[in-house]
Amino acid sequence: MTRLRTAAAAAALLAPLLLATGCGIATTGVVESGGAGTMNVGGPQSALVYFLSPEGALRPVTVTDLPQTSVSATLATLLSGPNETARAAGLTTELPAPDSKGFAEGVIKFGVGDDGKDVRVVLPFPIASLSTLARRQVACTVDSAVSRTPEPEILLVGSEGKQERVACGIHD
Repeated sequence: MTRLRTAAAAAALLAPLLLATGCGIATTGVVESGGAGTMNVGGPQSALVYFLSPEGALRPVTVTDLPQTSVSATLATLLSGPNETARAAGLTTELPAPDSKGFAEGVIKFGVGDDGKDVRVVLPFPIASLSTLARRQVACTVDSAVSRTPEPEILLVGSEGKQERVACGIHD
């Protein structure tokens, strides 16, 4: 009789499981929900620069081979464009390509306003023709380089003298 009870108990447990698997829930395919999460880890001589993903989103890239960690050096790295590894990952930039005599670190001027909240960045090219994403690339890179809380107000100044406040917008 114990075999009969064991078989009955097994059938009693198995029946609801079989019914639950066919309860009418439709299967779904793969659901696209964006890119994988990323985390940038760098050492004391590293910085974050922002480039554009193939989808057009800003993506931080850790740069570890800087001669010094200054805002000007970080901006010079941004302006030189994605390195070979970043290009292989599909990252691009909307900033103008460097020429032979412009874009050196000494050409970029950086300063903090008297109130301590403004960050002024003088760029070696006109900003009037820059896209919104290009402006945000600069703003996010500067924001990560100055590491201030709350996020500083960034004032871009182009070589033509035009000034424009720009926010990174990633941390909003």
